[in-house]
This record gives sequence, C-alpha cells and structure tokens, in this order.
Amino acid sequence: MEGRKTLKVLNRGKVLGLEFYGEELEQIKEAVRKYFTVEDVFLEAGVLTFTVSETEIKEEFKNLHRELHPMRFVPTAKLENGKVKIRVFRYREVTPSIMKIKILPIILLAATIGTIGADGFLRVTSPVYKVIYRMIFGRISFIDQLIEGLLFTISLIAIIGIHELGHKISAKIDGIESSPPYFIPGIPFMLPTFGAIIFQKSPVVNRDDMFDIGFSGPIAGFLVSIGVAILSFLRGTWVPIDEFRSVIEQAEKAGGVPLPSPLLFYLIRPLFGHPDKLPLTSPALSFAAWLGLLVTALNLFPVWQLDGGRIFRSILSPRQHRIASYISIAVLAFTGYFFFALLLLLLMPRVPDIPPLDQVSPLSKGRKLMFIAVFAMLVLSFVPMLPF
Repeated sequence: MEGRKTLKVLNRGKVLGLEFYGEELEQIKEAVRKYFTVEDVFLEAGVLTFTVSETEIKEEFKNLHRELHPMRFVPTAKLENGKVKIRVFRYREVTPSIMKIKILPIILLAATIGTIGADGFLRVTSPVYKVIYRMIFGRISFIDQLIEGLLFTISLIAIIGIHELGHKISAKIDGIESSPPYFIPGIPFMLPTFGAIIFQKSPVVNRDDMFDIGFSGPIAGFLVSIGVAILSFLRGTWVPIDEFRSVIEQAEKAGGVPLPSPLLFYLIRPLFGHPDKLPLTSPALSFAAWLGLLVTALNLFPVWQLDGGRIFRSILSPRQHRIASYISIAVLAFTGYFFFALLLLLLMPRVPDIPPLDQVSPLSKGRKLMFIAVFAMLVLSFVPMLPF
C-alpha cells in the first residue's frame, strides 16, 4: 500500500520516514522479497514493516538476518493477528566500556590463575588435607603438594575456561559476535574464582540459537568436571570402611568440614570395582570437581541471569519463564543457597526479557529432547546444603 509508505512519525525529536533507511532501502526490500512473499509494506511507528504470507520462517529469516547484518540493519519477526510481521531496524553495536580495555581479559586471566593457584597451595598444605594425603601417599612431600596444587589450578581453570569456550564456539557457529572470556578472580581458601563472563555483541536470531548458547557452556563444563572427578579417584586410594571413618574423624578434628557429595560421585564409585571399600580421593581435585559440578547445577536453574535462563526462555513464554524463575529462587533458598537466591531476586527486575529476533519459529524437536540432558545434569550435579 503505497499511501502508507509515506507515513512519517516523530521519534526522539526527529522526523523519521523511509529516508531514514537511506540508500539501503531498496536493498532491504529486495532482500525481504528474496526470502518471503510480501503482502504489504509500510511504516509503523517509523519502522519499516513487512507483512508476509509464510508462517514457517526459521531458515529464511536466518538468511535474511545474514544478508541485512553487513548493512547494519537487523530484522525481527512476530506473529500478530495470524500474520507474520517482519520489522527492520537500524543496528548499532554498543560496546561495553570494559571491552575497550583490550588487555583486560589477559590481566583477569592471570589474576584468576593467581587466586586459584594460591587457593590450591593453601588447601594442599592445610592440616586437614595433610591427614588425607598421608593416607594416600604414605607421606606428603613438597613435590607432592606442588603437583596436587598445580593439578587443582589446571583443573579449575579448565572447567571454567572450557565452559566459556562452549558458549564462544556456539555463538560463533550461530553467527553471533561475542567477546573473549573475562575471568573473575576470587578469594583464596574461600571461593578462588567467581567464574567468567562473555559479552554478547549481537542479538540472538531464534530460539534454537538461544538454547544452543545457553546449553553449550554447562555441558562443556559438566564433561570436564566428570574428567576431573575421575582423576581424583585415580590419584586416591581405597580403604576399608572403618579406616575411612577414622581418617574423616581425624580430618574433622583438624578443622575440616565434610561437604555433601553430588549424585555423580556415587555413580562414578562403582566403576572402580571396590564394593567393600570406600575411596579416599585426592581432596584438591575432588574439590575442583565438586565446585565445577556445583557451578554447572546452579547455572542450569531457569533464572534469566543464568545459562538456564536462556535454555528455558527458548521454550517458555515471558510469563511462564518469570514464574519458573521465582520457583527456582525459592528452591535455591530452601536448599541452602539463600544469599545466592537473594542476589538473583534483587537482580531480576534489572534484567530485561530479551526475546530472539525471530519470535515466530518454535524450538526444534531435537532441542526439546535435549531438556532430558538438562534435567539429568541438574540432578547429577546439584548439592543441597541443608543443615541436617
């Protein structure tokens, strides 16, 4: 309808019309018509809008996005009154100020290696760990401590780094620009690292991409954590039950606090074939695996700030996802993670719901089946920290 094409509106004090799209206007029209049957084209609130005949648009829309992106335009798709409307916006990349410091990722990585290394050294030289190491090695030399501390540092960096690498690779495959990982150093002998973050530079195209980016990090970190857990068994020893209890009592007298084990540890144990004995695993490596699994589990809860938020938002509506977030926060609070739950609750109103550009196409059937893996990882990794 040509009459509607001449419509102009006020937006932030500027008069916007088709001239807002400049010389690329005809290229945009040609690109949309290349992939869709256009029924109507008009300006709606200053935005170039196309009504198209197709309702199954996943691949065509992704191709359109690829074609418009070099021109610095981005399409969106939404089902309105039974019709798919495609809107085209000018795209401007906003770079967080932190990303302007090019050397910062290297500095933070070095600092995180330092805090994890210091944490590992403090642990392997502590009286609690020495009790267990003497039982494993017979005696604990400085070289043994150095090796254990180094293995701890490498293991924890690998768990966190490969988790973030999973996100990075997934984003690259889906054509989404992202930053290098920014590691966050922690406090030795408490929490040696607060993980890492990656900044996403471009929007998620569809629900499949949203699921992939959310899922890729936890599954990568989960697999590495399994490897570290197995290594902790291999570097440990097996002792009779009475002897095991005696060692644990000595460790507690030295100031140790037993941590509940994730279900995965109990599933690994029978693989070594010692039904009448219990494992004294390498305490440093066990803690690295324990922490990696715990981070994986916490990340899988369907709260928007977490990886699980992306995963579950790919299949849930905004309202359903908000309900799931509040339920998750309640579960975390009642299972011993009160302060973490409180932090998520305080941050929730500040984090906007960011849907994919294509809000029409559903999540693929294969990815829906992958929710079995999501729940399996959560059950195998989560450790309730109850006071009883």
